[in-house]
Amino acid sequence: MHNSALSIANYFVDKAHAEKKEIKPLRLMKLVYIAHGYMLAILDRSALNPRFDRVEAWKYGPVIPSVYHSFKQYGNSPITQKTVIFHDEKIKNGDYVVSVETPMLEGKDERATCDVVWNNYGSFSDSDLVTMLHKQGSPWAMVYTEGQNIEIPDMFTKIYYTKVVNYILKANGSEQRV
Repeated sequence: MHNSALSIANYFVDKAHAEKKEIKPLRLMKLVYIAHGYMLAILDRSALNPRFDRVEAWKYGPVIPSVYHSFKQYGNSPITQKTVIFHDEKIKNGDYVVSVETPMLEGKDERATCDVVWNNYGSFSDSDLVTMLHKQGSPWAMVYTEGQNIEIPDMFTKIYYTKVVNYILKANGSEQRV
């Protein structure tokens, strides 16, 4: 399977468990979105699967519905396991075979980008991340309409996170630009 929002989510679940930190669904959804933004800005590509993943502006910020639905059973409790995907395939005699796959983040550049996001945002509280992603001028703020889950265009996210990354590089004295 190719990278998807679920492979990023599972990567962050692994990171949290390896560091013996709790991660709840709200924080996970926000970190996956931030990682998406950083990948658009730094790698000039998305790690989301356009067939299954899209970003929407929900009441509490940007949400990728596939991540929400895969982890919503935890509510406000810590996530204990990575998510899996079930595939059913029809075989020659007409029967179905079900296989289970755990989405894993492929590519060292994608993992490195997620590591940057984890190291810089992983310790923020859920409410801090929501506040951060609700700022005026953010992609969420540009499209959010109460009661509607409007898609946030990747171009909005890319432009916003390119500015964020360039600001960080400038603040750290780097002359590089994304």
